[in-house]
Amino acid sequence: MMNTRNKFLLVIILLILCASLSESEAAKKPDPRAKNIADLFMRVNPEVNKKQADKYSAIIIEAAEKFNQDPYVIAAIVVHESTVRANAVSKGGDYGLMQIHWKAHYKTLQQRFHIKSSKGLFDPRINIFFGTEIFADCMKKSSTDLWGALMRYSSGSRKLATKVIATVQELQRK
Repeated sequence: MMNTRNKFLLVIILLILCASLSESEAAKKPDPRAKNIADLFMRVNPEVNKKQADKYSAIIIEAAEKFNQDPYVIAAIVVHESTVRANAVSKGGDYGLMQIHWKAHYKTLQQRFHIKSSKGLFDPRINIFFGTEIFADCMKKSSTDLWGALMRYSSGSRKLATKVIATVQELQRK
């Protein structure tokens, strides 16, 4: 027979187990924004397959959470900066999905991500995380004004800022 103390401990243990199971079940549920982002990526760039789109959208969700940013904004930046091409290179020396300028950031990238050359920016995880960090800094410097942050991120491109905002609004309607 169990005494009262043992019964109490058993109830506590069962409550803890139930709570942890609920948390793990919640963690398994996919973020609906990830599907919207992946669908957008495949629509914008037919060369992006579902596996790639899902991978990129998962990285965006994770980076957005880490830097407290809207994942739809980050996804829209990817769409309009690189057309969702991880190997994109601009004439000005911007690389990868979020078009990060190697010369402007190479010291930080070498220290933080241990990459030796601009080719390291073709890694989607590195590119998205660093690009999201840069954008978060732009938001901070712009007092969380989206337009101002996009203008900073894009070196003053009104065209890019307008397109990003339109894409974010499209994603929000889904």
